[in-house]
Formats: sequence, structure tokens, C-alpha cells
Amino acid sequence: MIAHTAQFKPMSYVGVAAAVGLAALLPWFAPNQFYVHLATVGCINLMLVLGLAIIARAGQLSMGHGGFALVGGYVSALLSMRGWPPLVTLFVAGLVAAVIAAALGWIILRLRGVYFVLVAFAFSQIAVLLALDMSSVTGGANGLVGVPPISIFGYVLRTKPQFYPFALGCALATLLLTWLLYRSPLGTMMAATAENQRLTESSGIDTHRVQVIAFTIGSGIAGFAGALSTHYLRFISPDSYTFWESVSYLTMLVVGGRDGVLGPVVGVLVLTPLPELLRSTEGLQHIIYGGVLVLCLMFVPNGLASVVQAWRSRQRVAEISAARVAEEVP
Repeated sequence: MIAHTAQFKPMSYVGVAAAVGLAALLPWFAPNQFYVHLATVGCINLMLVLGLAIIARAGQLSMGHGGFALVGGYVSALLSMRGWPPLVTLFVAGLVAAVIAAALGWIILRLRGVYFVLVAFAFSQIAVLLALDMSSVTGGANGLVGVPPISIFGYVLRTKPQFYPFALGCALATLLLTWLLYRSPLGTMMAATAENQRLTESSGIDTHRVQVIAFTIGSGIAGFAGALSTHYLRFISPDSYTFWESVSYLTMLVVGGRDGVLGPVVGVLVLTPLPELLRSTEGLQHIIYGGVLVLCLMFVPNGLASVVQAWRSRQRVAEISAARVAEEVP
């Protein structure tokens, strides 16, 4: 059965607009800047998880997502430190990550199951090792410090309240693009490929090409998000995006749900605050992440968003039944 995204109603649009409005006003009513920082990190995480969701939509799970974010971060940092406008280098970073993903994906997406996962994981490790070894360019283990901030028509985004609206705008744009992609013919082909690849191929659809396109789009978004994070923190090092970052994005996707755009939003809202709130328990964060993932797989295998969607389906059935009863009663 092909996965479908939720059908929006007018009240749903009102709810989304209210949520966006509240999110935009966060810098004005947040108790302190820590919450603004948390919201900014959440926006960047949402972009990364949406990129991973697009790849999963076509039937693959990438363990190299952090590697593409690292590539994007270094590309944007190096170019902007040589005089390029950071607003331009963000898109160049996404483009470079997408080109690498297209070339890599064309080869490794012919692999099936665990082999693709292993090769994607190897790519992320190679990216980290290259960042460590090319110290004359990347700064080695010390990384690059003093990455220029983003400037929009002379307005420099130096502080957290200044940067947050830009990060929120990028996250909402990514969310909208993903929502439109899922409703396009390409999105339908991606869902069909994930559901039954052989049956989809028998319909004349080139599933390998569909997966390469999904991998390219998702990895390009990761490169953009990695660059955005680099200009926010003004710093990048090989430790910025390791294997554990890829695991955390995958955990957010699984916990939230892979069907539609609601799942990544729920996963990011639930799991982004955890590392910050658990800083006093350093060393246990990954264990807690793993525990959350196991519990979710046991009790809510389709993600937390599926609970909301199931409740809405029951409400819809109840409304239809009530309407039929009303029609039958004279």
C-alpha cells in the first residue's frame, strides 16, 4: 500500500499558520536566549531530517547524512573565508553536496539492503578522515574558527535573535518544498518504489533513477543545512558531523514517523531538546537516544505522528457514521 500524506482542511491551514506565527514570535517571549538557540538548532535539525525523509521516501535509509552536512559546512566556510558572500556559499554548499550525492548514488544505489547502508556509512567516515588529514585546508582537528556570519543586504546575522528568523524561514521553505514534492508525480513514484520496487519497475518506471534523484535532493538539503549551521556557530571541525549525528537524525525520523512531513516535525520537536536538557548526564545521551528508539519501535512502529493520524482517521469515520445515521432517521 502506497503511503499517503495527510489531507489538509481549512482549519488545518489555520492551525499551521498559528504555529508558524508562534514560532516566529519566539525571540520576543522566550525567557532567555538559550531557548532561541534551541529553536534555531531545531530548525537546522528539521532540514536535515526532512532531507533524510526524502531519501527514505524512495525506500533507502542513509547512514551518511552527516557526511554530506560536513561537506556542505566546509565548502561554505572555506569559500566565505576567501571573500565569497555567505548567502551565496550556502547554495553552493548544497549544490556541491548534491553533485557528490548524484555521482555516489548512481553507483551505490544499485546495492540493496545493508550494503547501501554500509557504503553510505563509509562515505561519512571518509569525509571525517579527509577533514582531519587535509589540515592545511580544513584546519585538521582544530577545525575552522571565525567563519563569517550571514549578511542579507548589509544586515549581519550575528546574534541568536537575528539568526533565528532566517533559520526558521529556511526550515519552512524546506518543509514546503518537501510537501510539494510528495504531492508531485515524482513523489508518487518515490512512494511506489519504496513500497514494491519490482512491481514499480514492471510499470515502466526507472526506480534506480528515482532513488538517485531522491538521494541527490536529500543530500543537497543536508549540505545546505550543514553550511547554515556552520555560519550560525561560526565554526566547523571534523567532530561537527560524525556517525552519531547521522544516527540522531535517523532516530528523529523513526520516532516522529516517515510518512508525510508531520513525522519529521514531531521527531525534531521531541528529540532536539534532549541533548541540551541531558548535558549533565554526558555519556548517557546516546544510550537514552537508543532507548527512545527501541521503545518507539516496540510500541509506535510507524512513529508518533501516526498516533495523531490514526486519531484523525477515527474522527473522520465517526463523523461519516453520524452523518449516515442522521440521513436514515426520518
